[in-house]
Order: sequence, then structure tokens, then C-alpha cells
Amino acid sequence: MVGVGLDVVEVARVHRAARRWGERLLRRLFTEAELARARGAHAQARLAARFAAKEAVMKALGVGWQAVRWREIEIRTDPTGRPTVVLSGEARALAERLGVGEVLVSLSHTDHLAAAQAVALARSAPTP
Repeated sequence: MVGVGLDVVEVARVHRAARRWGERLLRRLFTEAELARARGAHAQARLAARFAAKEAVMKALGVGWQAVRWREIEIRTDPTGRPTVVLSGEARALAERLGVGEVLVSLSHTDHLAAAQAVALARSAPTP
């Protein structure tokens, strides 16, 4: 294991920021796929959970938001509903330098709070 990150955010805080800064902020923080996934019921809680997940991934990698771009950490959902992490750009390069093979993430939210935990797993050695 390379690192662990945990983040909790108030859903209302993310909602207020989105109302204040609008699409500009949302497109800075989230990919098109993340925004599409958040539409519908509980949209603000879903966005808040993805925001918390990105923060948790940064913590698991040992960096803050100044070191990587928000959109370089994408939280996807696999066909079974499990959240997955896809890194690109500097976030991916950093993970490679740290020897990270995979980042696992878990999300949870209520109407008021969103939380996420990320675990950066070390790349396994090739089998001889």
C-alpha cells in the first residue's frame, strides 16, 4: 500500500459553490462523464461524493490540489455500480513515480454529507 486518503464534505457547501460559480466551476472540477452521472435525483450529493473522492485520492497520493488538476482524477462507475478511479496527466505520472498500480475508492452520501475513502495500492511485482 502506498497511501490512504479520507475526505468528508457538506453537500450544501458543494451546492452553494456550484450555484455561485456555475458551469465554470463544475467544468473545472468534473469531467463530462462525472457531470452526466450526477444528473437526476440526488445530483448534488453525487457531485459532493465525487468531489470528496477526488480529495481522498489526492491525499492517498500524498499531494494537494495544487499538484494535480481536478479533472485528472476521474471517478467512474463500472457496470456493477462500483466506483473506479481513472488517472490522467500529472496525476497519472505521479502515481507511476510512486509505484501505484491501482487506486480503490469507496463513496457514501446522505442528503447532508458526502464521504470518500481512497487506497493507493502498490504495483505488484511481475511474476517470474
